Amino acid sequence: MVETPEPDRLLERLEIRLEGRLHAPLAVLDPTWPPPLRERALTDLSTALRDGRVGDDHLVLFTSGSSGRPKGVVRTVESWRASLEPLTRLTGATDRDVVWLPLPLTSGLSLYGGVHARAVGAGVVTSPVHRGVPPEATLTHVVPAMLSDVCDAVERGTSRLRTAIVAGAALAPALRRRAERAGLDVLEYYGAAELSFVGWRRDDGPMHDFPGAQVRVADDELWVRSPYACLGYLDPAHTGPLRADGEWRTVGDRAHRDGQGWRVLGRGDAAVATGGHTVVAEELEAAIHELPGVRDVAVVGLPHGRLGQVVAAVVVVAAGVRRADLVSGLRPLPSWSRPVHWLRAEHLPRTSTGKLARTDVASAARTLPPLA
Repeated sequence: MVETPEPDRLLERLEIRLEGRLHAPLAVLDPTWPPPLRERALTDLSTALRDGRVGDDHLVLFTSGSSGRPKGVVRTVESWRASLEPLTRLTGATDRDVVWLPLPLTSGLSLYGGVHARAVGAGVVTSPVHRGVPPEATLTHVVPAMLSDVCDAVERGTSRLRTAIVAGAALAPALRRRAERAGLDVLEYYGAAELSFVGWRRDDGPMHDFPGAQVRVADDELWVRSPYACLGYLDPAHTGPLRADGEWRTVGDRAHRDGQGWRVLGRGDAAVATGGHTVVAEELEAAIHELPGVRDVAVVGLPHGRLGQVVAAVVVVAAGVRRADLVSGLRPLPSWSRPVHWLRAEHLPRTSTGKLARTDVASAARTLPPLA
């Protein structure tokens, strides 16, 4: 069974699957894919069904495919069903809520949000963020890039939102504080398409293990043992980030222990290697986000003959913000970790699920103007 999302029909199908009233594999495809991409996904599905790698109790979800071919992630229905009750406890969601999903249902974050809403009996509204926050919405699932728009609506008094569930990228502390001042309860969780829920927090402190998941950090790499993890990729030849060690799984995210919890430092493939040092893009982006007037930022590496790469920051800033202001704000950081180039953009390219399209940012950086 293949679905290309029409929201109500898709959520109804998933609800029936999770309740055990329907036994058939379900795959969710993006209707915006060009025909060759769709045909390739259907071919992979047919092969997996024929080979017995996808069965009646399986869901197949695809990543956004922002850089190359989307990868199909195969998981059991139970891997989603098992996490419904823990998320309900963390969010306090009830049948009196109306859940707003601004991301397309091809996003795992949004699709699961809709499934969870159905499970607790809440209403569901699907509409893009540029249309504004629906007045009836009380809870939303968003990526950090959308939270600023949510705050705008709440601050104007045109929204009933009380809870924002945020995932998909690191949440800048300044944006969290703004949301909290607006009266929002912000629940941030860390996960991945392959791992589902891994950790959660309600402040800028360390992450806590998501209920039912167990995290370990080995050689600065985060591993999880969890009933929520996927089985693997639809195409067994796919070279995705998922690796296994017995019951433990990782997608290569770097992390370190912090007191009773842990902090995610970012994916190794988002790092910039410069002159023998490694700059983790997400860490530097978090520091730049804290600077006044910065609305969005992406850190990339640009080729350099002697150093290998140099650090470049592509920023979206408010009127009047100058390079000198940002350089001054980063003086406490080691000199090798600071951007060599500051480039100005009107907006940053993102995937359909709101994540930074880093490959596109790096390509655009070669022609962007410097920040004055």
